Amino acid sequence: MITSIALVLSALLTYFGVLSILEKKTNESTMQYFLQAGDSVNEFREEIDKMTKQLLIDSKIQQFLDNDLKDTPSQIQLHRDLMEEMDAYLRTYDYLDSIYLYAEDGRAIGVAGQKTALLRDAAKQGSFYSSDLHRESLRSGLRKTYPKLVWAGANRREDFGEQALPGEEKAGDRNLVTAARSVKSLYQSLPTAIMLLNVKEEKLFSLYNNLRSGLNGQIYLCDADGRMISHADKSRLGASSEACVRIPEGTESGSVKGKDEQIVFYRIPATEWTMVKEVPIHELIGDILNLRFQLFWIVGACFVAAFVAAALWIRKITKPLNNLMDAMGRVEKGQLEIVLDDRDLNEFGRLSGGFNRMSRGIKQLIERNREAEKEKTKAEIQMLQAQINPHFLFNTLNTIRWMSVVSKSDNITKSITALSNLLRPIFKSTAPLCTLQEELEYAEYYVTILNYRYGEGIEIKFEVSEEALPCMVPRFFLQPLIENAVLHGFERTGYTGTIRIEAERLCSDLTVRVVDDGQGMTEEQLSGIRRWISEDEAERNPVSSESPEASEYGIGLKNVHRRIRLNFPESPGLSIIRSASGGTCIEISIPVAET
Repeated sequence: MITSIALVLSALLTYFGVLSILEKKTNESTMQYFLQAGDSVNEFREEIDKMTKQLLIDSKIQQFLDNDLKDTPSQIQLHRDLMEEMDAYLRTYDYLDSIYLYAEDGRAIGVAGQKTALLRDAAKQGSFYSSDLHRESLRSGLRKTYPKLVWAGANRREDFGEQALPGEEKAGDRNLVTAARSVKSLYQSLPTAIMLLNVKEEKLFSLYNNLRSGLNGQIYLCDADGRMISHADKSRLGASSEACVRIPEGTESGSVKGKDEQIVFYRIPATEWTMVKEVPIHELIGDILNLRFQLFWIVGACFVAAFVAAALWIRKITKPLNNLMDAMGRVEKGQLEIVLDDRDLNEFGRLSGGFNRMSRGIKQLIERNREAEKEKTKAEIQMLQAQINPHFLFNTLNTIRWMSVVSKSDNITKSITALSNLLRPIFKSTAPLCTLQEELEYAEYYVTILNYRYGEGIEIKFEVSEEALPCMVPRFFLQPLIENAVLHGFERTGYTGTIRIEAERLCSDLTVRVVDDGQGMTEEQLSGIRRWISEDEAERNPVSSESPEASEYGIGLKNVHRRIRLNFPESPGLSIIRSASGGTCIEISIPVAET
């Protein structure tokens, strides 16, 4: 693709470079012709301007403008003499089609070929006054430019009340270019008439037509409104030029690209006319068509050769890369036993060897991490379990000590019996889990000991479904919860109250609740203890009884929460809320695991 792109860019640059040179040369040569033609057009316009001035100083025209002849014979003679002079101009200058003089009082006199005209139209309802020429061009233009000439092209003989010549009814009937001037006599202060000289369009056409030798395309003149006033195709006279519309305003000369042609334009100085040349693109690039076809064949052949060579080379390069990508995808899915062929003595062989070492290293690392996590979990559970036993034994033995001091009775025996029932499972089994039924028995023994310690005011109730009894739970997880309820919930009631243990199995989850009817906690206390048992440090460090929070909340709740999270990672741990009786409800939800 890189080779092909370079070839295509080179071909395009060469093609468009040659095309740009041809366009530039064409523009330069055309502009030289335009400069010559523009000078010819300006000379012709100056000639017409001098002609109108010569007519204006004629004594007969001065008398016509003054209109001071009262007797009819004198007026008839004046009109006859005036027509003869106008006719002399037409015979002298063959490019003149007609001459007219229109007075403000409605009088009009003119000569067109072999015809003469003398009109008195005081109401100004004749063909000239109702024509577009007078209404749109002359009436406003003459007032602004007096005493200069006003030019208007693409006019018809019908605009002056004449009949069209044979063959002009359908095509070329707008073949007059009119030069108009506001005039007055020497004794008048304001213009009182309009002098018109109608020039044949063929005269303008001849001024630049002789420059077409060796040029392609068509050249024509258009006015300020974009209408063509001179053209080789006479049927297009008066029509709007699409090329003139594309010419940027304020630009004197240059070229623009059309749809299928190149447009070269030149605004003739001191005039409102623009000379335009339209060169078809296919004629402009005719000389480089062969070059374009040759470039296409060269680029095509080079593209095929480059494609074949690149395909073979890329296949050789990408095959080991594709194998490596496929192996990486399989490793990402967990297939760590992937081994690639690393016998190649190049960069791909080194990559394959590195991948094999990486795959084996990842597998070994995963195995080591798995074993380390198992050891870490086991050690943390044992550490938490070890923290419970001294705390529990201390409280129990302290109870027995005070009982023996106060009274020598059988309750000491019963208390020790309950203690032995609690301690027997510890020494019998070190498993971190037991059945819920066993845990409920431990809880009942523990409440018996508490009643010996604080009196007989603590009552424990069980609301447990049969399906929940065989489910596995952390060993001794109820004891810290019961102890917390007694020490903090029943302190103000003299350690009397009811503790209700609820348990139910819902699908794959076991839900256990420890509810007391003690003094409960405020929302602020609940928020504080929730943060304490679930803070991030609890997930990394063992529970320490020396921390400030432990002195406020104790370590029992946090210990149980930590053990549940370690044994059952899917469980959210402890959930502490206010019970309906005003006390505290601790809820635990763990996945079902049976013996």
